[in-house]
Order: sequence, then structure tokens, then C-alpha cells
Amino acid sequence: MVTIKRAAELTGVPEHTLRAWERRYGLVSPGRSAAGYRDYDEQALDRIRTMHGLVEEGWAPRKAALEAARRENGAATAQDLVAAASAMDSEAAGRVIDDLFAHGPFEAVVDDWLMPAMVEMGHAWASGTVSVAGEHLVSNLVMRRLAAAYDATAQPASGPTLLVGAPPGVDHQLSLLAFATAARRAGAVTVYLGAQVPAEAWREAAVAVGARAAVSSVHRRRDAARLRAVADEFRGLPAFELWVGGRHQHLAPTPFRPLGHSITAAARLLVDGNTPAAAPQPG
Repeated sequence: MVTIKRAAELTGVPEHTLRAWERRYGLVSPGRSAAGYRDYDEQALDRIRTMHGLVEEGWAPRKAALEAARRENGAATAQDLVAAASAMDSEAAGRVIDDLFAHGPFEAVVDDWLMPAMVEMGHAWASGTVSVAGEHLVSNLVMRRLAAAYDATAQPASGPTLLVGAPPGVDHQLSLLAFATAARRAGAVTVYLGAQVPAEAWREAAVAVGARAAVSSVHRRRDAARLRAVADEFRGLPAFELWVGGRHQHLAPTPFRPLGHSITAAARLLVDGNTPAAAPQPG
């Protein structure tokens, strides 16, 4: 039997850290002896060693735990997704996306893998490695996968009601649908409006559903100006909040407030008031 004390000796990870990694990140699920003590098998020890090495290299613990599980299970990578897009292989791209979501909770996959993978896809498109058609193929596969996750998450009976969508002239909505799903999972009532929502429609929807806040995104610099008409629609509406994510959220007009660069933290901010953290961009 490999007790937690022995596991700490074999891996170089203190006992209290092993317990924290198990509790917070689900890194391992050790068996139990007849006396109730943790019993670590060789697979668990290998995963601990992998995570320890990644943390030593500077990886954030949550991302390191996900990567350790991915390496153990041979899960697909962002490079696999780029390769599938380059080859216009929709079946392979679909397998990669499904594989990513199979190896961690929705929030961790979105923040630590999906959004960075789409950034890699953008770089590959800019360099000519992936065609416009290939980029669109993957984007639509991701949208369908996110839509399925959104529909599979039950709308809570209570909680703040949030409008989520893109302003007039903006089609980009991957991060917005990911946010809407994460917010619903966190306890918000979400109304997803989609892309190119006319300015006047935002206020009409807010009044109709009794929304507390609206959430949009500034993925490209020029998108910031397109939020002005939306901001104007809500001027004078008491106690209504406007929030924005995305790579260039700092350019959004007032009264839009930045959500930070973590979809998970942004969802928690609007549900329970936690401060958003600096993490992978939800742009």
C-alpha cells in the first residue's frame, strides 16, 4: 500500500499539497485501505509527478492538473485541431473538440484549452497554414458544441437575469456563448441573443425579461465603436449594468465595465460578486 506519506516521499509533493490537488482539481482519486487510509497506485503517482513538473515549470495548478490528465489519456491538442482545419477534415476536428471537452469540467476546458486553441487557430489562419474555409469549419463545429452545452444546462429557477450577445455589425460570438453557458452553470438566468443584435433590441429584451445586466465582447478594436449605440440605449435605465469581455474590452465605451480575461471568473463575478481574475482571454 502506498500511503499519502509515502506518495509525498516518492513524488516530492507535500502531503497537504496532495490533498489540495485532489480536493480542488480532482487530480487523482486514490483508493482506500480497509482502515480508511488513502492508497495511491502507480498511475496516480505518475499523474502527480507530471503535475508537479508542470507546476515547477510555471504552469497554473488548475491548468497543470488538466494537462496531466490530458497527457495520461493521450487527449488531443490545439495543434491537432489546427492540423484538422488545415486538412479540411471535419470528422477529425469534431473528434478533437469532443476530446477536449471529455477531459475536464466545462469551465476549465473553455478557459485553459478552447479559447487558447482558437487563438492558435487565428495565428494559423494569419500565417496561411489554415484557410478561411478551414477556420470557418472549426468555428462552426465549436459553436455547435457550445450550443449543445448551453442547451444541456438547465436554466436556474432564480438568479440574476443576464442578456448576452454581440452588437450590430459583430458576428464573433464563440466566447459569448461560452460565457452564457458558464454563467448559467454558475446560477445566472441567461438570455442568449446571438450576433448582430440591433441596439434598440437590447433594451426591448432587457425590459421584456427583467434583466439586471447585459454582456457583450470586444474581440477586435473596431468592435468597441459598435457598442456605443447599445450604451446609448441604456442611458437613464436605473440599476442596469453593462459588462464587456474580449481582448480589447478596455476600449469599450462607458458605461460598459470590463469583465477580465477569464470566462469562469467573469461568470462568477456577475452571479456572486467575485472579482474577475487575469486568465486566458475570452475574446
